[in-house]
Amino acid sequence: MTILALANASAHAFVRVAARLFRRIRTAFARYAAIVAEARIHKARLEAEMYRNRYRLRTKTDDDLPVII
Repeated sequence: MTILALANASAHAFVRVAARLFRRIRTAFARYAAIVAEARIHKARLEAEMYRNRYRLRTKTDDDLPVII
C-alpha cells in the first residue's frame, strides 16, 4: 500500500466510525423525543378526562388541585 492508499483507507474508517456514532446519537435522541411526546399526550388526556380541560396539572402533589364533587 502506498501512503495515499493508507491515508484514504484510514479516512474511510474514520467516516464509518463517525457515521455509526451519529446514527446512535440520532436514534437515542429520537427515542427520547418519543418518550417526552408520549408523556405530554398522557398528561393532556388526564387533564381532559379529569377536569374537562378547565384545570391544568402543575405539580406532582395534589395540594393545589381543585376538589371535584
